[in-house]
Amino acid sequence: MSLFVFELRKLMMNKKTVILLLVLFALYSVIGFSTSLFLIGNNDVYKDYETLSADYEGAIDTEKAEKSKAVYDEITARYGTDSRMIARSIKDSPETILAVKYKEFCERVDEYHNGTPPESNEEVYGINALESKIHELEKQGQQNTFEYKKLCDSLQKLTPLGEPEFANILLWENLFTNWGEHMMQFLLLIPLAFLIAPVFAIERSSGMDHLILSSRHGRRKIVTAKQLSVLITSTVIVMMYLIATFVFGFLPHASLHGWDAAIQTIPEYARSMFGFKVWQFVVVSALWLIFTGAVYSLIIGFISSRMKSQMSAVGISLAILFINVGLAAMGDSVIQRIQPMIDFGLANITLIKEVFGGYKVFNVFGMIVSYPIMAVFVLGIFAVLAVFGIYRGQKYRTVV
Repeated sequence: MSLFVFELRKLMMNKKTVILLLVLFALYSVIGFSTSLFLIGNNDVYKDYETLSADYEGAIDTEKAEKSKAVYDEITARYGTDSRMIARSIKDSPETILAVKYKEFCERVDEYHNGTPPESNEEVYGINALESKIHELEKQGQQNTFEYKKLCDSLQKLTPLGEPEFANILLWENLFTNWGEHMMQFLLLIPLAFLIAPVFAIERSSGMDHLILSSRHGRRKIVTAKQLSVLITSTVIVMMYLIATFVFGFLPHASLHGWDAAIQTIPEYARSMFGFKVWQFVVVSALWLIFTGAVYSLIIGFISSRMKSQMSAVGISLAILFINVGLAAMGDSVIQRIQPMIDFGLANITLIKEVFGGYKVFNVFGMIVSYPIMAVFVLGIFAVLAVFGIYRGQKYRTVV
């Protein structure tokens, strides 16, 4: 335990790291606070919105849907159809915010029933669309194909979820914007690269690792202590981000309204086929970010164990991140050729909206395996290989 504490202090308790952690917490707090203010203006606006939306909650109302559409058409004629431009322009008008949100909700209800059009290249979604495609495959005698099984499984999961209902989920929408966008990857993974890169590299650069690894503590105990310190550092950074964005995102709202709504009420997760309530998904998302951050940190630790320069370890760690983000941003024709690399690369696998926002499945020996399960399996392999590589690489490093 004393060895682990010693390694943790080296990694996190030095003056530069403490200052960096304070700066990061301040940055995360500003992001959480400003994201909410960007969408709702101020606390008074939100209180008015909360009061107005209470009368709209529940199943779709045709009269309210028509009224909301009329307001939305007027808004788009004035500001255009860009969602961020609309949000910026109406944030001080709770009535208009409600109309726009209700119009979006009505579209999600329609999508739940009718889903994707037959000519769409998207994954088939919607009760009618799924039933139509299943019926088409049955007429072609393709009941034994994976495509047929996948569609049946999707229909079986979508039907019990029921038609979406409207709820005031502005706080949670803001929260998942901070937790599920590419910005989050840079705010979390880049600091991790700088904090963890020295764990092995700084001692290799000075030649001290030969002496340290030959001490009375033994190689395995020292390497284990270093890896535990890496995991703790990763967890602390992620928890700082989660707590800061949640607490300071909550302040402008001063209300947890919508915590028990289905996650399908949140636009980014309208097509999700997971039956989480919002509060449950907050827990799942937090655990997912902690888990993926830990795996990336172990990969950085492995890179550090192979480098003789701290900056080289940082550079390679960041290059892995940027390459993954770059690949994910390429056109559809390129992505289709390297889809497995995209699905299980850092750019997508660390984004909760990619993993849980839809219902992507994989064919594993004829079985249907969902994206989250496959992601845990693949990340688990990466983690095991990284840990094994670190131990293996340090095994023969002794005094010359």
